[in-house]
Amino acid sequence: MKSSLNYEVVVIGGGPAGLSATIKLAEKGVKTLLIERGRFCGAKNVFGGVIYTSAVKELVSNFPEVEPFPCERAITEEGFFLVSETTLSKITLIKKEKIPQSFSALRTKFDYWLSEVALKKGADIAVKTKVIDLIKNNKGEVKGVVVERPESWENSKPAKISANLVIIAEGVNRILTQKAGLLKRDWSPEEVVLSVKEIIQLPKAELEARLGLKEEEGLAVELIGDITSGLPGMGFLYTNQNSLSFGIGIFLKSLVENKIKPYNLLEKAKTHPYLKELFQGGEILEYSAHLIPEWGLEKLPKLYGKGVLTAGDAVGLVNPFFREGANLAIYSGIYAAETAYYALEKGDFSEKTLSLYEEKIKSSYFYKDFLLFKDIKKNLLVSSKWYNFYPQFLNFVLESYFSSRGKEKKEILKEILKELKKKRGRLKVLKDLWNIFKIFR
Repeated sequence: MKSSLNYEVVVIGGGPAGLSATIKLAEKGVKTLLIERGRFCGAKNVFGGVIYTSAVKELVSNFPEVEPFPCERAITEEGFFLVSETTLSKITLIKKEKIPQSFSALRTKFDYWLSEVALKKGADIAVKTKVIDLIKNNKGEVKGVVVERPESWENSKPAKISANLVIIAEGVNRILTQKAGLLKRDWSPEEVVLSVKEIIQLPKAELEARLGLKEEEGLAVELIGDITSGLPGMGFLYTNQNSLSFGIGIFLKSLVENKIKPYNLLEKAKTHPYLKELFQGGEILEYSAHLIPEWGLEKLPKLYGKGVLTAGDAVGLVNPFFREGANLAIYSGIYAAETAYYALEKGDFSEKTLSLYEEKIKSSYFYKDFLLFKDIKKNLLVSSKWYNFYPQFLNFVLESYFSSRGKEKKEILKEILKELKKKRGRLKVLKDLWNIFKIFR
């Protein structure tokens, strides 16, 4: 690698945040280099989830009418499955939309497609390249990056790439975010979820028949309850063209405290009668694991510094309660690019100028959602009752409701109330309802 490389902006990380920033900067003619340590953008990303149309259209205006199409299926049914030991209740919304609001996607394909968009806009992309440090001047201003590649065949010293501004979109581990002085410590176990996932291949027609889908229709659901053995967390199930993305996300703290291996939970979940039948005959194509940041607003790093911005998972822009992650990464990348262009026009990369980025984030719809999510996490996401008692109790109620068993309905109602009193208690239920009311009032 040449030691004399100079760019206006260097972007670190080839996920949705980094690629979005790169696309927007290249559109404006900014000399931009994106550095990705994987073999290609998307090569090391673990994702089997949902991409939202509105966010992608900010990057490619004619999406989803694009070729090649980077997603799997239009999401026509989504919601929740409440899971108990032998039963499963479905709460889903079936949608018939002219232009789908969301699509299932695999990041290997989706991120690579975005990287091709960035290249066509005029950006440079360096893959299989790891950034190991930031270049700072004597004023502490970030002025480029150091990469784990030699300067030349003759000189093994790590190459340096200079830039007016660096955008860090490195993901959840945030090593460079700390080097930039935007973060004083790494995450703790209660702030991240460990997600384990399998891609299970099934014949396309068989997949659609088992889930009651028509051709090209897609399902996206979260599974709550016995799927995580009652621990705080969720399962997820998304349909791809001829495979299913199935997995579980559990707070790392719960796994450590209970000495549970995540893949054991995944295997146990697959023995549920409904899932066992759904996956029957399927071939496991891939097993993967990934940390998801869920530290919330109170643990956000500083978003900007002298000559540096940070975006995406490095910031922690994930809202699991509303199943938003990739789209928030895209928006943060766009805001970072807009701020970078503003700074380039001014020729000023001071914190005062780059604070515009924080203003853009704080004026966004998702920041307001995060203010709401702060209380949701405290009252709902980390309490086992929402994953243990309530899903099982609701399944018990429905099972009782739809079973006559030769009993009068008044007697069945008494059994339901007796179960409620035995397992939770009426006062605790009222307290739980009050906590929910306080969140959404």
